[in-house]
Amino acid sequence: MNKIVLIFGCILSMLFCSTGVATAQAKDGTKQASAMPTMSSCIDECKKCKKMCEDTLAYCKKKGGKLAEGKLINRLKDCVASCNLSADYMTRVSASHTKSCGFCAEICTACAVACEEFKDDKQMKDCAEECRRCADSCSKMAKMDMSH
Repeated sequence: MNKIVLIFGCILSMLFCSTGVATAQAKDGTKQASAMPTMSSCIDECKKCKKMCEDTLAYCKKKGGKLAEGKLINRLKDCVASCNLSADYMTRVSASHTKSCGFCAEICTACAVACEEFKDDKQMKDCAEECRRCADSCSKMAKMDMSH
């Protein structure tokens, strides 16, 4: 009987997590619900942003000129690394995931700003938009206390 209850509880938990409804408490103690991302949705955003920045990095190196300058290349590499780190921390449900998400939000925002300097380039515009989405998701996740 206990095994059945445990299995049922696991199934409900998986269904609950996949619906995108977050059950967590902000660090200030207020309850947060639908406006807050689930950990799985934040992991997905980090993975999408990492892929976009990897693709944009290759694009910039191929195009050359101002797109291949060190500052932009380093911003893209930083974004790839921070998204990878945050996704890894969240996947492992590390106690440090809120810190990594806060850091990732800062890095993604800086990358978006760097990409937005190239207003007439669709790849750079798309990358900036993805970085902003990831920064928003990570910023919200950084404020969550998942222990409640």
